[in-house]
Amino acid sequence: MEGLQRCIGIFTASLDDEYQSTLWHAIEQEARKRNIGTISFIGSRLGSPIASEASSNLAYHLAGKENIDGLIIIASSLASYFTTVDLNKFFAPWSSLPRVSIGMRMQGMSDITVEGEEDIAVVVEHLITVHHRSKFAILTGPKTHEESIRRLDACSQVLETHGIELDERMVFSGTFTDVSGRETVASLVEQGQDFDALICLNDWMALGALDELARRGIKVPDDVSVVGYDGLDPSRYALPPLTTVVQPLHEMGVIAVDILDRIMAGGEEEHITLPCTTVIRESCGCNPHISYTPGLHEMPSYASPSERFAVQDLLLLVRQGNYHQMISRLNRALDTTAGESGSMHRWNEYLSVVEYKSSVESDLSPKTLGMLMAAARALIGDKIGRFQAAKRIATENSFDSLRKVSAMLSGTFELDEFFENLRLSLKLFGLDHGYLVRFTHAKGKARLLMAMDQVSPLDQVFDAMHILPPSLGVDWKSQRWVLLPLVYLDEPLGYLLVPFRKVMPALYDVLQEQVSSTLKGSLLLTQIREHEKNLETQVAHRTQDLSSEIKRRTELEKEVMEISTKTMERIGQELHDDLCQYLLGISLLASSAKQHLESHQEVKPEELEMISMHLNKAISKVKTISRGLMPLELESHSFLEQLEALVGDSLRLAKVEIDINVDPELCICDPIVELNTFRIIQEALTNAIKHSKAQHIEISSSHTVDEKSQKILVLSVSDDGTGLPPKLQKQGLGLKIMHNRASMANALLKIESGDEGTTVRIILKE
Repeated sequence: MEGLQRCIGIFTASLDDEYQSTLWHAIEQEARKRNIGTISFIGSRLGSPIASEASSNLAYHLAGKENIDGLIIIASSLASYFTTVDLNKFFAPWSSLPRVSIGMRMQGMSDITVEGEEDIAVVVEHLITVHHRSKFAILTGPKTHEESIRRLDACSQVLETHGIELDERMVFSGTFTDVSGRETVASLVEQGQDFDALICLNDWMALGALDELARRGIKVPDDVSVVGYDGLDPSRYALPPLTTVVQPLHEMGVIAVDILDRIMAGGEEEHITLPCTTVIRESCGCNPHISYTPGLHEMPSYASPSERFAVQDLLLLVRQGNYHQMISRLNRALDTTAGESGSMHRWNEYLSVVEYKSSVESDLSPKTLGMLMAAARALIGDKIGRFQAAKRIATENSFDSLRKVSAMLSGTFELDEFFENLRLSLKLFGLDHGYLVRFTHAKGKARLLMAMDQVSPLDQVFDAMHILPPSLGVDWKSQRWVLLPLVYLDEPLGYLLVPFRKVMPALYDVLQEQVSSTLKGSLLLTQIREHEKNLETQVAHRTQDLSSEIKRRTELEKEVMEISTKTMERIGQELHDDLCQYLLGISLLASSAKQHLESHQEVKPEELEMISMHLNKAISKVKTISRGLMPLELESHSFLEQLEALVGDSLRLAKVEIDINVDPELCICDPIVELNTFRIIQEALTNAIKHSKAQHIEISSSHTVDEKSQKILVLSVSDDGTGLPPKLQKQGLGLKIMHNRASMANALLKIESGDEGTTVRIILKE
């Protein structure tokens, strides 16, 4: 990979944790020295039952060969709920990348672990033999956490060696948080369990236990000895200071980058185990003392190259008895260590080496050497005090800035305002770059919403595995970045990419939480407004449709009134011109017969036959008129029978040939559809008889399918007449009625009329 810009990924569950943040800072600093870019994918504990934590793990799945060349996994922090088997399965998708695991041995990758079981055993031995403790309670990590299991086994073996039985009720499972320590102490006290030693298998749980013991008036170490594990910086400043096993966290981070660098260059897989250090402080019952080892002959393995170089300079200056230059050089060395790891206490150990070698290799008197060492140790103590004070002030300032950031981001739901406040928030912490990315509905795609250096609106969609749009190039990979997943409950929203800076780690947690909730609120507001616009558009369209419908119904009512009027006129005309003529004839014949009877003349049979004939014709006429007014008798007659009756009535009115070619099995199930279809055929038949001058009319049916393979029934009325008059085609009331009935039957009506005749088709979906 020589000559190419390299970028490595870092998987960690949180930055607001001394263990992970110490490793993280060490990795970042070493990567910067080697000119390697970094992307820290900040997820959460794998397998967490908390929905938001589980959703945050989307950050890990954004890492791949598209954006990084190697991967460092702080496995001991991710594995709170996972076994090694689970972890191996989870990390299998990244097997093509060079990988280094910190804290746990993983299949198919290099690892850096610590040999801590021996040291925790030493602490238990110390409690038994020096402080005569015999009633032990142990607070472990999660039950599946392998490091915790090994530490518990080491404790149990020491207790068994001394004949001390460990009651299972005195072993508690925690989550490596201070809350677990508080809850365990509360449980022990409330259950009345008698204990004089509490072993916590990480420092955070021990610190929580110290707080709860103090709250309940139980004195440490007079009543109970408390010890921890990890050697985190806060353990130095606990009340009382915490006895613990110190892991070489800074060295682990540096070595992880060193190994990964070699593997990326073509090196082989490596497995390194580092020793831990037991630090005895006051929480176990020992008296206060300075934490250094008198007579130390060689530099500890955890000393950095800059610290080793500084020790060589100090040896030369001490031999010369150059007090002022020695103090000046030590002061610079302390500043360097503070910048690298913050562990200035280790200089008490380094001075032991300087003192021993100076006493052996120089001609200084013991008095002069003692004076120089005393001044050097005084400087270390003063420097540590000022360093801690500066950290406290910086922390207070950071909290003040965090409150401002929270105030700026919370309650801001306008996207443009939210983007501007986010820019101001990042600048408040000296972050001059940053990108806000949102996932789209398309799988694997993302949209760049905001960039710190661009004010104009952005709408770039890209593959999320590229982290940023390809249009931004690849130079950004040479820098150090923190990728914060944005989630709301269990909903992935996107991610925030910001530069790595030596700021309070809680900043990143606050940004993640505040930006997630604010982004969700902004997106909801945008969605609501889009729905409002869509609703307004739909209401406008619906209003227009209703207006058209009202107009159509008004016209229909008018047409119905016209139809009613025309129908009444037609009935009146038929009654007057036709039925009344028959009745008048009957009346005249009856009067003639009466006169014959009065004059004692015989009534001729022909006259009575004539009266009977006229009565039958009148009755038939009344039936014809009433059949046009009454609904179909759907239950007693089939559709074909109704058509045959209609044709029979029509043949009495005109001399025309009418054929019915309709499927005998034809059945229209919906009575409303059947009635309207019949009326359309009736109107078409009437029009053909009255207006077309046709000699032949055919009523037929057929079955077909449409383009969607839907079955279709087609009923047709065809004639060979002269076609419908143009005036009737445009303004004919009967045609309007036919179209309205087709609409009510949910049918399609097609009318084709020309010189060779007219065809009316009714198209129904079966």
